[in-house]
Amino acid sequence: MKSVVKVQWKKSQSKQSWKAELLLAGKTGFERRGLQPGRKISYELTDDRRCTGYAHSPGERTPCPEFRKIDSGSQCPECRGKDIYSDYVRGAQNTLDGEFSVYYAQIGSKFKVGVTRSENIPKRWVEQGADYAAEIESCLTSNEALDIEEQLTTEKISQRIRKEKKLGRPKEQLSEILEGKDRHAEIVDVQNLTEYPELKGKFMRKGLIEGEIESVKGQIISNGRVALALTPGKVLKRPQQKGLKSF
Repeated sequence: MKSVVKVQWKKSQSKQSWKAELLLAGKTGFERRGLQPGRKISYELTDDRRCTGYAHSPGERTPCPEFRKIDSGSQCPECRGKDIYSDYVRGAQNTLDGEFSVYYAQIGSKFKVGVTRSENIPKRWVEQGADYAAEIESCLTSNEALDIEEQLTTEKISQRIRKEKKLGRPKEQLSEILEGKDRHAEIVDVQNLTEYPELKGKFMRKGLIEGEIESVKGQIISNGRVALALTPGKVLKRPQQKGLKSF
C-alpha cells in the first residue's frame, strides 16, 4: 500500500521534452515509477488517505515517521507543521528566498494566475496541466509575487482550477486575457513541451485503471478510456483479487 505524493515532471535530455513519473510514499520511504507511454499498469486508487511526509528544504522530502492514516488532505498535522511550504501554500506572507514569477495560464477553457520560482518555469506549467501559459512578471520576492497574484485574481481568473476541467485540447484564448489586462508576454503552448498526446478518457477521482499508459497531463494519467486524477494523499493499491507481480 502506497499513497500518492504527486506526478513529478522531468525534462528528457534525449528528446528535450518533459516526461512524467509517479512519486509514492510508504512505510519505508519513497518510491518512483515511470509513466512513459506504452507502460503497462494496473492500479486502483481509493478514498483512503495516508500522510505523504513533508518538505524539509527545497526539493527534499522526509517521509512521515508513522505513515499515518489521515481523514483529508495529504499530510498529518505533525508533518504539515514541519513543511517549509505550508505558509506559502496557504497564501500567507513569508520570507522564502529566491526570485519569483507571476504567470497566467489557460487550462482547458479556464484561466488562472499563479506564482512560482522563476527557475521553475515552464516546469510548473507542465505540473499543473496547463495548455497555454505566459510569464507576466519576474525577478520578484515571494511577497511581491503573492501580492500581485492577489491583485490579478478575479471571477474569471482564479488561483485554482479543478482537475475535471483539464481534459480536452482547447483553442488558445490566453491572448485575449493578456490584451484585456494590457500586458505583453510570449504565450507558450505547454502541451507541446511534453512527450504525451492529448488526454482522453472518462474523468475519475478513484477506481481502477489498467492497460497501457497513453497520456499524462499535469496530475492525471490516462489509458485512453479512463483519465484518473492522482490526488496527493490518496492510497494506491493492487487491484482486488489480482496480485499482479508487475505492480
